[in-house]
Amino acid sequence: MNQRPKLTLILPLLVIVLIVVGGIVFIINQKNNATATLPLNADNDISVAATQSNASRDMSDNNGVLLLTDEEIKVRLSNLSNYPNDPKRIVVLEYSFLGDALALGLTPVGIADDNKPDSIIAEFTKQLSDYTSVGSRYQPSLEAIADLKPDLIIADDERHTVIADELNRIAPSVVLKSRGESYVENIQTAQLVGHIVHQDKKMSQVINTHLKKMADLKSQLATTPLANHSVQFAIISDKGMWLHGPSSYAGSLLNHLSIKSPIPEQTGEAYIATSLEQLLSANPDWLLIGRYNDHTIYDEWKSSPLFNQLTAVKNNQVIEVDPNYWALNRSMQSAEYMTAELLEIASSQGAEGSSPSVKESN
Repeated sequence: MNQRPKLTLILPLLVIVLIVVGGIVFIINQKNNATATLPLNADNDISVAATQSNASRDMSDNNGVLLLTDEEIKVRLSNLSNYPNDPKRIVVLEYSFLGDALALGLTPVGIADDNKPDSIIAEFTKQLSDYTSVGSRYQPSLEAIADLKPDLIIADDERHTVIADELNRIAPSVVLKSRGESYVENIQTAQLVGHIVHQDKKMSQVINTHLKKMADLKSQLATTPLANHSVQFAIISDKGMWLHGPSSYAGSLLNHLSIKSPIPEQTGEAYIATSLEQLLSANPDWLLIGRYNDHTIYDEWKSSPLFNQLTAVKNNQVIEVDPNYWALNRSMQSAEYMTAELLEIASSQGAEGSSPSVKESN
């Protein structure tokens, strides 16, 4: 009889204790779970921070050029075993790949040269003893390529992805970016080419030498009149004019050299078809033109009243440059030539009474 009141008191207390203990266990478990996930999240944050730090470091160490890491190269080319260790009979379907191969001391046996050997820049031709043309870059001859019995084919992803299967039936092939690439992308592709031919270290040395040379040229440009003016490169032909925008090879190189673009917002397309009215709207301080034909649309524009309103025309700052360097043969070799040419243009302009050795086109 006396035990009932005690049980009546004990049971509620027991329930309360169980609730409290359960709550404590729940809180401990939550803390344990949080503790268990913290290192993962922390590692991720550290990893992201490290990646960003590495990117900043690489940009700094490589004169503003973000190179691919070893891991990124391996991800992009995970099937390295598919390619020969020491290729001897390489066929390249773009001039940029020709530059990469020659930089490593490799001489392609076949080149898509548009059946125009003169379109290959002098820096390349002096390294070429002999090669076979495999037709145009737009539509290379599969038969000509097969006849060469290549052990490696390097093709452009924009133009040649549609024939990648046919190319692989001829020889191990890789499709990389070329047409429409930027200056930095061109160097990153050079890294990939170096990896494909198992010469990563040598390509790294080539790139480092190039970047140091470019840094020196860039510092010289910074003290010239070009540093504070906008510069635009364009291709002209009988069919029209195409401005090479900020995302193009020439445009991005100018940006890398800290030279202003008159159309900085037009990054959607590398090559921009342009009317005289659109050119006047852009109105660059300097206009560099690469001529594909003797008579072009630009020559027709000279009779228009709008033509003489162009700042570059008023100031005699329209200069003809070689499109083989500025457009076709995208490469480290071309970048060095183009930058040296900019220095020559700026130096000639700055010297009173002297005229540029490059061709003025007003």
